[in-house]
Amino acid sequence: MLEAVVRIFLTEPTAKIEALARQVAEGCVEDVAQLVAGRVEDMTLSEARGYVRARSAAIVRRHTRLAIVRLPHAVQAWSTGIVRSATERIIPQVLRQTGVGVPRRLTPPLAA
Repeated sequence: MLEAVVRIFLTEPTAKIEALARQVAEGCVEDVAQLVAGRVEDMTLSEARGYVRARSAAIVRRHTRLAIVRLPHAVQAWSTGIVRSATERIIPQVLRQTGVGVPRRLTPPLAA
């Protein structure tokens, strides 16, 4: 019985946090992609992931604050989970847009 009650309280905020994280990620991905464009192309995948994570922090936090303020049922304590989840969603999207980690086709040298 107690387990069922705990499950109800744990799953509802988690679902709301994930929904907000999706919204925040969708709202941030273009801003982050523009911010890191031109910088990550020559990085390894690991370097680019770290760079995108670091550079996206302020943008994601700002969008998270706005999302929490707009929704009356949202709680400020959710912000850490939203930021973490939204950031993890943004990284692969930005890397795909910038072409990092995507195998590139080598063009053969031109014959003289």
